[in-house]
Amino acid sequence: MNRKTMIAIVALVATLLPAVAVADVMVQGFVNGNSQAVPDAFYVQPGSNYMQAHSAAGGFTWMSKSVSESEILGNITLGFMTNETIYEVNVLDVNFSSGASGDFNITVTVPSGGVSGTVAFPEDTAMWVSNEPFTLSYSGIHFASGSTTYEFNLASPGTTSEVFDNVNHSTHLYIAFVVGAGPADESYSFLVTMSLLSS
Repeated sequence: MNRKTMIAIVALVATLLPAVAVADVMVQGFVNGNSQAVPDAFYVQPGSNYMQAHSAAGGFTWMSKSVSESEILGNITLGFMTNETIYEVNVLDVNFSSGASGDFNITVTVPSGGVSGTVAFPEDTAMWVSNEPFTLSYSGIHFASGSTTYEFNLASPGTTSEVFDNVNHSTHLYIAFVVGAGPADESYSFLVTMSLLSS
């Protein structure tokens, strides 16, 4: 094989393979009680589709930490590709202990900055949370009719908060991500804060 042929093959492979990069998400949790805090009132764990998303090219990863009041619950590594939209449904669950009840707040903060003032992800990138499992089809992710479902935009800087009212030990929340196609800043991170105001 001569040198010209080798260079042509390397260039062809480089243009056909998608670039994979990652951004970090830190998940923090708090329990506040009107009278008494409920220890370990909620916890985050891998969902039913975690292993498939973890082993896919996007490389979704959840690294949990100990669960206690005012402590970091864990870190997510969220992969993206420059030329392909990634759908990751039911990759994490939020569950509640038998003594937990109250209103559950989720706040997502996406800072500005990064490359040329952009944020971490391209257009259409979002985190979704629902009290019913998500489904996936060729047209994207879907949520059950009548479910309580919130979208957190990750493509624009800012802070978004949503509340699931009256959660208890029978409540399960499901988390999905849609990561849009396009360039992104792989050094970026954003923060997800979850808090339960127990009743």
